[in-house]
Amino acid sequence: MKSVTKRHLSSAACILIFLSFLLNGCQNTVLSDPVQVTGYKLNTYVAVSAYTTGGHKTSELKEILNEALRICDTYELMFSRTNPDSTLYKLNDGQITTVPHELGELISYGIQYADMSDGAFDITIGSVSSLWDFTSDNPAVPDDSDIQNALSYVDYTRLKLTENNDGTYTVDKPDKTVIDLGAIAKGYIADKIRNFLLEKSINRGIINLGGNVLCVGEKSSDNPFLIGIKKPFSEDSVPLVTLRLNNKSAVSSGNYERYFYQDGKLYHHILNPSTGYPYDNGLSDVTIISDASVTGDCLSTTCFALGADKGLELIESLSGIEAMFVMSDGTIKYSSGFSSYLK
Repeated sequence: MKSVTKRHLSSAACILIFLSFLLNGCQNTVLSDPVQVTGYKLNTYVAVSAYTTGGHKTSELKEILNEALRICDTYELMFSRTNPDSTLYKLNDGQITTVPHELGELISYGIQYADMSDGAFDITIGSVSSLWDFTSDNPAVPDDSDIQNALSYVDYTRLKLTENNDGTYTVDKPDKTVIDLGAIAKGYIADKIRNFLLEKSINRGIINLGGNVLCVGEKSSDNPFLIGIKKPFSEDSVPLVTLRLNNKSAVSSGNYERYFYQDGKLYHHILNPSTGYPYDNGLSDVTIISDASVTGDCLSTTCFALGADKGLELIESLSGIEAMFVMSDGTIKYSSGFSSYLK
């Protein structure tokens, strides 16, 4: 019988190491006098930092930032696969077929990037991902028979999405097909928080949703925000690279975020919808720089699924997107314009 030989840091703990560095870096070298609020949302540590701009007093700004954090709660109740009270759970369970605009829009993004990857990324992976528990005290590889059975319900092309006149969407899907938006939801939520902050005349700051980083506005043209990207499997706060960003998003997806070892083999949370097992393609991390965080979130997972060569080919075909691919042996491959963002 197989057994877990070594337990590694959970996603939240790994992100906390990175987040701690990032936020300290922001306080000491990026934001001269920011107001910051933090919390535990979306199953990870999150933070929103901003300058006291727009005539806001510090107390007023802090309340606005707290309200921004509560946006995470609103969307988690819409996008969660596991919460029985969430809209997505009810959709997966067959209780409803009509969903709010935001959920339909996010599903639409998922279908778009599944098409872009020819199904290497698939938001109907939920029947399989629900078998893998990377947060357990004793994580283990599911029975292969269970995985093979769950795979029969994975196929994003069976989803039918129709936008209604009132802005809602109708979702038609087979029974037992489970939509899982965990790979792309944080980017969408980060964009919504940025829109909220801009509406409140807060135009300089940083949104960090567990490592999904979105820079709001510009710090200055000659002194941009500095964003550290975590070195895969590192337990210290020394970044692999540091990015210089203004009004951009940086999103990473990697096999070091949630993983465990069993019989000496690494199992991580980015699952191949063809096999039901984690991807094993020589990649440790993909980081995407983009204008919209949802774009970066979708592409980081999509490019990880495609692998370095096909992922780079995809990135080079897209305008305004740059990427960094970290291989399992530590070597790094950059898209043609990525170096312009390196410190």
